[in-house]
Amino acid sequence: MLVGGGPSDTGLRTDAPPDTAVLIGRFQPLHRAHLALIRQALESTKMLVIVLGSARSARTVRNPLSDVERAGLIVEMLAGQGFDTGRVRLEAVPDFFYNLPLWVQAVRRAVGVERAVLHGFEKDASSFYLRLFPDWAFQPPGFQSKLNATAVREAMYSRDWQAVEQAVTPEVLAGLRTFADTPAFAELLADRQAIRALAQRGPVRSAGVLLVAGSHMLLKRRTERPGLGLWAIPEGPSAWEAARSVTRLLSRKLLESEEFRNRCLNAPGRTPGLDWQTEATLYTLPHRVPPSPGAAWVALSALQRTPETFFADHAQGITALLEDWPV
Repeated sequence: MLVGGGPSDTGLRTDAPPDTAVLIGRFQPLHRAHLALIRQALESTKMLVIVLGSARSARTVRNPLSDVERAGLIVEMLAGQGFDTGRVRLEAVPDFFYNLPLWVQAVRRAVGVERAVLHGFEKDASSFYLRLFPDWAFQPPGFQSKLNATAVREAMYSRDWQAVEQAVTPEVLAGLRTFADTPAFAELLADRQAIRALAQRGPVRSAGVLLVAGSHMLLKRRTERPGLGLWAIPEGPSAWEAARSVTRLLSRKLLESEEFRNRCLNAPGRTPGLDWQTEATLYTLPHRVPPSPGAAWVALSALQRTPETFFADHAQGITALLEDWPV
């Protein structure tokens, strides 16, 4: 979604200050400290590019709003607060948990200029991305704020609208209250409860098997929360038994060849609220085999076409396995 014009095709003078400011974040949701950053950026540059991170992914308790919904809230906030929306452009960029250089490239393409001023809060380890653009000038905030989106989300889930109102603008508050009346919000509350119950049991360690034949992969829809109904790499003993059955039908040489790959899906934040790691193994088959109950052959194109239908980081993990990204 775009607000204002697209990236400029004209070159920038190397002796002139950058005309473009960049603000990268998930904005889940946008709060008043973000608003102050936007104001600061627009006071010193002609154009501001707001990069919406974690785009095109399934809703989670940590990322409850889609990039389209976040963009809508930002546009409403900008208009309501009297900003010149022609000076702001919104760009959505997905996560690349297992290939950070690809994420950096995606952000650079979205911004569309070589020189820029990067604005942001250096608050904790999650702010590491600010150092991934060394050729961009960095402008820290000229103010202090204790606001954080985590507290705002918790207040929203508790329907403590008085606390939310203190942290966000009226436009964002109205949007969040509308969202809280949707089935999607009810699903998040159910996931939140399930995550808390799982977290009490300690770290989750699972193993999954991904079978790929030609242009399709064998996946299974999740029957439990979190992520109920989302596509996932089949996990558990049944997945391994299915793989063993397939290899017996084909040949044991499959296990001894380079037709399989393995990697641990363990990116921080892949399952917000849980310490969940999945040891995933990919087997490439010469043809499809009958799927086990609850599983289905899904086109590989779904990884790019509908990544929001995949659980956690499974779309990215599958891509990493298929393309053999470095571990």
